[in-house]
Amino acid sequence: MNNPNNFLINEKSPYLQQHAHNPVNWYPWGDAAFEKARKEDKPVFLSIGYSTCHWCHVMERESFEDSEVSQAMNRVFVSIKVDREERPDLDNLYMNACQMMTGSGGWPLNLILTPDRRPVFAFTYLPKHSRRNMMGIVELCNSIDELWHTRKDELVDQGKKVLDALSGAKNQKIDDPISPDLLKVAYSDLENAFDPQFGGFGSSPKFPSAHYLLFLLRHYHRYNDKKALTMVEKTINGILSGGITDQIGLGFHRYSTDHAWKLPHFEKMLYDQSMILSALAELFSVTRNNDYRQAMLETLHFLNEEMRISNGAFITAIDADSEGQEGKYYTWTMPEIRNILGENEAEIFSYVYGIDPDGNFHDESSGRLTAENILYVANNIEKAAKTFSLPIADLQAIIGAAKEKLKSVRSQRSAPHKDDKVLSDMNGLLLWSFAKCYLSTGEDAFLEEANAIASFLLEKMIKPDGKIMHRYISGSVDISGFLDDYAFTIAGLLKLYEVTGKDRLFKTSLKLQEYLDSKFSSDEGGYFTTEMEDAPFKTKDFHDGAIPSGNSFEMQNLLTFSIILGSDKMYESALRIAEAAGKSLQANPSFYLYMLTAVDFAIGPSFDMVIPNSRSIRDQLNELSNAYEPRVVLSYRREARPDIKEASRNNADSVLVCSMKECLLPQKGLKEALALIRNMKSDSYS
Repeated sequence: MNNPNNFLINEKSPYLQQHAHNPVNWYPWGDAAFEKARKEDKPVFLSIGYSTCHWCHVMERESFEDSEVSQAMNRVFVSIKVDREERPDLDNLYMNACQMMTGSGGWPLNLILTPDRRPVFAFTYLPKHSRRNMMGIVELCNSIDELWHTRKDELVDQGKKVLDALSGAKNQKIDDPISPDLLKVAYSDLENAFDPQFGGFGSSPKFPSAHYLLFLLRHYHRYNDKKALTMVEKTINGILSGGITDQIGLGFHRYSTDHAWKLPHFEKMLYDQSMILSALAELFSVTRNNDYRQAMLETLHFLNEEMRISNGAFITAIDADSEGQEGKYYTWTMPEIRNILGENEAEIFSYVYGIDPDGNFHDESSGRLTAENILYVANNIEKAAKTFSLPIADLQAIIGAAKEKLKSVRSQRSAPHKDDKVLSDMNGLLLWSFAKCYLSTGEDAFLEEANAIASFLLEKMIKPDGKIMHRYISGSVDISGFLDDYAFTIAGLLKLYEVTGKDRLFKTSLKLQEYLDSKFSSDEGGYFTTEMEDAPFKTKDFHDGAIPSGNSFEMQNLLTFSIILGSDKMYESALRIAEAAGKSLQANPSFYLYMLTAVDFAIGPSFDMVIPNSRSIRDQLNELSNAYEPRVVLSYRREARPDIKEASRNNADSVLVCSMKECLLPQKGLKEALALIRNMKSDSYS
């Protein structure tokens, strides 16, 4: 029997729509819900999640679809659902509150609020009834109801104290964050956490954390430290051969539940594809290992096949669950493999991909070994060729044909849900990565996709005044942009400008920066998460999580603008971001690794390579594809800088190498300009 609709029924968010038929009387975030709570003198139950969150689905099935739970919640609370991907500012605020109150966090994120939006209690996943050391949601309802009627003043006071603590938890500013010592301490932290056997950092669960790898590549570039490069290669190789890579359909799962990259948590997030692509692009520039180029192309193929929509943009995520079970779409039993491939082919395929007759897949929640198998590279092609006495080419053909058969069978299964909303921040991040992939490989397919994303953002999401909108779904554009929308889109447009020379891209990125400066800037340095005013207060976030923070990206954006335009003001604004990150940056630099890539750029030496517009851009970029120079920005002749204009006066076809303050003698071509930069780099490190 269908449940009656609640107040989410008209929301566009796929996550909110998933809960629109719950018997819990959910409201969307807004004044109406809090006014109802105030008038009825009820606390608020705030639940934050996202549409591809496995444990959000579990809690919905166990509790929010249950009549006993819904009756208790509707009696005690005014209940609000928030999609964290639509309102990252609210998620950031209340996640900080949860971590302050409990010492941990995660999704689903559940809090009890006062009617004036102050957090009183915080939880993550809750079962229906209490078990072991976990309070059940039914018991929680009864406890909160009693507390609200007997000790409400204490709860209100507690909520005020939590907010006061959050709003007062400002980092003490540091005066000189642009220090090589920070880079060395962060590197030491990664070195100590590195897993030399399987790659990655820490034990389990193990996340791709591609911004760690970007930092390590810059450390390798600055200090020629081969161990830093080894850590990157070991980690990428572990990811590419592990179950965290979908060995049949391609693309990367969210994280590995074990330390060897074998057993994934099965969500596929657009931001993970973007960040891993970025790391692959830089690693390929360093090593020229064709395996990394192939991995980039395969990821592009996956994105176009599974996450691209018709107008050139990309959707947000693909669920971990199908048919109510995590990973069911992706796993195989040995009898299935034999039935599909035949005995001989199945034997070879199982040897390569670690398929066990008893199964190799452990259920994440119970840890129980199932009869299912997740595919990972247990034995490489060379070893398999020797084992089965086959030429490598023949073995590759067998494996390729087997994958196609399995993919065809898998396509007949019930596919995981796709979150089909399009977000500016995630598409800006992918634009940035595609442009980097083009720069490192010269593959036109990456440039075509980067141009398509840029066209979508320019035509659909960016207003004439530089305001950016956050969400596109079913032809509708809404929700004012957040810091990440601006930071990632600016970075993407700037990187595409570097590889195309299209002035519109630079001008638009500058307009976005001006809007961000006018609406999001903090007097203490850095940027607030939002310009909206419907939360108890606005937060600033500096540390990197699953992806780099918007402030980390903005520091690099401002440094890029400053060196192209010769702008002292933008350079100082960039430094103030690191200063505002505060003592925590000094105490825990490994929490700010992408910001430290910007610190590395600020330390320098960093250069703007100014390319004449008269030469073929393709010819110019081909000369750069073999060069890994992360502290070199590409730009094109601009009248904004008098020193560039002067240096170009009698050297229209020359390449200029400029710092923020001066341009050096014009160079004949890019090879000569790169040689000049490398000589100066060597001198500065000696």
